[in-house]
Order: sequence, then C-alpha cells, then structure tokens
Amino acid sequence: MNPKRLRALKAGNLRKGPMVYWMSRDQRTQDNWALLFAQEQSVKTKEPLAVVFCLTPQFLGATFRQYAFMIKGLSEVEQNLAAKNIPFYLLCGSPEVELPEFIRKYGVGCLITDFDPLRLKRQWKEAVAKKIDIPFLEVDAHNIVPCSVASDKQEYGAYTIRPKILRALPEFLDEFPPLQKQEVVWGEPTDPIDWQGILAGLSVDRAVSEVIPSCRQTSNNPHCRGGSRTAPTAGAAMKPELPL
Repeated sequence: MNPKRLRALKAGNLRKGPMVYWMSRDQRTQDNWALLFAQEQSVKTKEPLAVVFCLTPQFLGATFRQYAFMIKGLSEVEQNLAAKNIPFYLLCGSPEVELPEFIRKYGVGCLITDFDPLRLKRQWKEAVAKKIDIPFLEVDAHNIVPCSVASDKQEYGAYTIRPKILRALPEFLDEFPPLQKQEVVWGEPTDPIDWQGILAGLSVDRAVSEVIPSCRQTSNNPHCRGGSRTAPTAGAAMKPELPL
C-alpha cells in the first residue's frame, strides 16, 4: 500500500495485542486498502486481526430502507471475513462508547479505520482518540488518489482539482492484493450475528420501507440488493445508461 494513504489520528508505538479494523465507510472485504493494511500489520506483529462495525441507532436521518440495505451488505462482509478466519463484531451504540470498551476488553494493540470526510465521522474519531491509549491510524481506502494528496484546500470547482488528480493518478494506480486467510487466529469465541433480529430491532423511521421484494429477488436486477457481491453486476447494468 502506498504510505501516502495513511495518517495517524493518535500517534504511539505498537504494543502487544490484536489489530482491529474499525470498518465504517468502506463496507467491503474486496479492494479495501484499510483492511489490507490491517492484515499486513497483523502479519508483521504476529497478532490476530478482527473487524468491528459500530451500528448507531440513528445516522443523519437515514430510514429503514438505508439501514436494511447496509445491514444486508454487512452480513455478506461477515461471511467473507469468516472464510478468511477473521471475526466480525457488530457493536450497537455510539462509537466513542463502544470502541474504547471493546479495545479494553480484548487488549487491542492498534486501531485502524478508513477515511471519511463527514463532520460527524470526524467527531466520532476525535472522541475515540481521546479515550484510548494505543495507536489509531486512518487509511484512505475510498479514493484512488487519497483526498489529502489530491488537495489541501477547498477547491472552486472540477476545473481546479482535476489537473491535481491527474498529476497524482499514476502514483496510486496499484493493483489490489487479495485478502489472505488469517494464520494467527482470534482466540476469543464469537457468536453468530442475528441479522434478522438486528433489522427487527431498529428504531429508525420505517415509513420509508425496503424496496419492492420482487425487485430484490430478481436475479437480473441486482440494483436493489446490498453487498459487494452484486455491485459489479449492478454497475455493468447501469453502464449503458450513463452519458458519455
């Protein structure tokens, strides 16, 4: 991974203990630089690796439709990680409360997360950093050219930022290595997540329900299903509709 993707939210020396990737914006196991970096550090330190996701009771007015789409994608993430001997923990509550508690409980040695420019996400990270005493690192796994490299200021428009991105682009056109099967496994037992129970217990606005069931279940129409497994097919189906 290009080191320019990485920045420290809380500096410090790596200490003995498992690596934890706090998955947030980049909810996938494929082509995820933050997850790949976390595994790389796990291999170097010969420590286990786990992935956590914090499910907050509310998020910027998201309705049941958005939550259900996301949760079904996360259930796929859990399956993909299990195939690589990596446990997935779903923490329900505020990140600034749940993550420090998780870190103390399992003696975590380093926390890694993915980059997100949203103000609320930045506030979460600042709050978590104040409550932990281990290194806290952030990886830009979302942009081909990391946001911090593309520009250090607010741009006036596409015409001002486009040349900067094009100049930096060749440096970041790296092939993604495959996620490996974890050799140093997590020693703690993990219970399977009751995804249907999580969906049933959501206290969000249900006036905006899921999309029409027949749409979800149609094999040649993947637009309505969450998860990265159907994303390539959905993208290919949309391509003819995009203006050139």
